[in-house]
Amino acid sequence: MRVLFLVICICFPLFASSAILSDSLSNDDRVRIYSGFRFGFGGAKQRNTVIFKDDGKFVLNPNIGAVLWVWFKQHTGLLLEANYSLKGIRFKREVRDTLTIYQRRIHYLEFPILFEASLGTKRFTEYIEVGIAPAYIAGVYDQSTKFVQNLPVSTESSEFFYHKALDAPTKRFDLGILLGAGISVKVGPGLLHGGFRTNIGLFDIYKINRIGYLNNKQRQFNFQLQFGYLWHIKSIR
Repeated sequence: MRVLFLVICICFPLFASSAILSDSLSNDDRVRIYSGFRFGFGGAKQRNTVIFKDDGKFVLNPNIGAVLWVWFKQHTGLLLEANYSLKGIRFKREVRDTLTIYQRRIHYLEFPILFEASLGTKRFTEYIEVGIAPAYIAGVYDQSTKFVQNLPVSTESSEFFYHKALDAPTKRFDLGILLGAGISVKVGPGLLHGGFRTNIGLFDIYKINRIGYLNNKQRQFNFQLQFGYLWHIKSIR
């Protein structure tokens, strides 16, 4: 992952500069502004920064967000979003004929800021993006399910928000690095917009030392597939 991040950081300015030179700007809008909504799904887990073998398994989670997309001179852009997504972990523990599956889902409000570079035209565009995602953690959802000889015997669920006590309290704020790529296709007055994105959490999301796997620092790591429609708001020539 570190190698991928380094390669993208090196290639990003080269990609942007070559894209700008590849197309005449004389007939293009200097600034184009789009706005709309995107939705999608993604896999998420907590990464143990000390013992990687203790990473939680991927959990499939939904996400939805509002988008403001501003393109400058056709091939460079700025993307601002306000998103809601679930993140979290999934662990299995097996003792004899009893299997316990533990899941923790974390409610995230994220505000990504991304710089973008593209190839293509107004009708069909391929882009790459890099940026950061400040986030507010609004609450936690826990679920534990026990199976005996592959049959479910019990399920316990708890929904925690900050006015309730948490056994392992999370911090309110997180920050991640975003790397992604995608395509947009002009349809009607706007764009069909979709892409793939990886969010690499930078901070330990828990406040205090915990028992078990939570004894070590835990970072969020997730990937997302997103789709949506962006309306053309304004062009500045």
